[in-house]
Amino acid sequence: MSFVGLYTGLTGVRAAQVGIDVAGNNVANAATPGYTRQRVELAARPSYQMANAHIGTGVDISTIGRLRDGFLDDRFRGAVADYSSAAVRADLLGRLEKLTGEPDQGISSRMGRLWEATESWANNPADPATRRQVLSELASVTDAIRSTAAAWSALEADVTSRRDTQVAMANKTLESLAVIDQRIADADAGRVGNDLLDQRDLLLDEVAQLTGAHVGLDEAGRAFVTFATADGPLDLLRTGERAKLMGDGQAGGGIHVVALDAEAADPDADPLAPIGGEIGGLHQVVTVDLPHWRAELNAFATALGNTINATNALGAVSDGAGGSQAGGDLLAFDPDDAIGSIRLADGVGVQHLAAAVMDTVGPGLPPAPNDGRNALLFAGLRTAKVGDDGLASPTGATLETRLADVVVGLAAEVRAAKATADGARAVSVGAELARMQEHGVSLDEEMVSLVRYQRSLEAASRVMTTVDEALSVLVRTGLVGR
Repeated sequence: MSFVGLYTGLTGVRAAQVGIDVAGNNVANAATPGYTRQRVELAARPSYQMANAHIGTGVDISTIGRLRDGFLDDRFRGAVADYSSAAVRADLLGRLEKLTGEPDQGISSRMGRLWEATESWANNPADPATRRQVLSELASVTDAIRSTAAAWSALEADVTSRRDTQVAMANKTLESLAVIDQRIADADAGRVGNDLLDQRDLLLDEVAQLTGAHVGLDEAGRAFVTFATADGPLDLLRTGERAKLMGDGQAGGGIHVVALDAEAADPDADPLAPIGGEIGGLHQVVTVDLPHWRAELNAFATALGNTINATNALGAVSDGAGGSQAGGDLLAFDPDDAIGSIRLADGVGVQHLAAAVMDTVGPGLPPAPNDGRNALLFAGLRTAKVGDDGLASPTGATLETRLADVVVGLAAEVRAAKATADGARAVSVGAELARMQEHGVSLDEEMVSLVRYQRSLEAASRVMTTVDEALSVLVRTGLVGR
């Protein structure tokens, strides 16, 4: 029995106390974002070599380790980037579909009322009320088209702004990541706090979620952020060297990786592709999905304008001098932006609706407003196949079919996008749960650790007490020092 026994007990007390502190810290940070649970790694101290015996001298704390798995990190970051991209796209396509107001408040319902008005007009072509109803419903259809186009343009502006904001956030996150990574690199490897490592991993998660880039730690333990391109890896961050993302500020523009001090992206340089994550989802909506569906709706509006004008031009109206002339354009629009410009032509009134056909009246002859045959052509447009020029075409499609292609096609794409997002979410949740099981704090497990370290502390204290009492007895009895 010697003072070595006291020190042996003391090492146990210290180790148990550190274990209690670490377990308590785990419990306290159970809900802290990015926190990685920690464990105390213990190692036996070198023993005394004596004749026929090895006497232990206690325990050392070798390290306080983080329970981190790089494979689970890579799996989670890839999955959450895919989910972020898919979820953003599904949400925005859903909003795009809602803005059409289909099926009750959109273009199709107003088209239905237009055809009903033309049928009433065909039954009573000279009735001013039925003529006014046709013009009113025609104006309602064009209003719905322009309203949808305006709502889509507002959504496009919102998505573009949000994409640019997220690009700025990604650059800010990248800056923070570079600073922390440099602090870790400059510090003594044995004295780097686990909180710094947690912050760096959390920032790597955020960069992956925003950009879909490949992120992680290289062989030297430095953080990297890399895009895979056709020309090879393109680094945003590598061994302390940093670049930044930059858009050209246009809705359909690209996103580039540029030098840190660049003031603007090179418009002639190839944009970054592919880009993923939340920014990638926003970018795809604003550069691919929205332009595609605008073009589809624009083609329908152009066909509608051409068809209405061509049909009216087949008929006759009064020339104002007692004779007749071919009907003029009822709708005015710019083919390049039909959905934003289509409307009733200036000055169009009920007198401009051509109910009779020209072959029965002819130029210079008195009009025959009660003929009604051209009004029947208007009523027949509901089922008539027309080409893009608005003229009858056996290989064309009806206006209702053209509109249905847009509405149903958009709805189908929304469903597909939501299904993709649901699948990506399931993968992401699975990856997150797997990582949480390794990195996250289990309160039950920590409570067991607390009890275990508490018992170890009590046992080590009892050893010290026992040795102390034994030494006291030896001192009082005079046995010590003989």
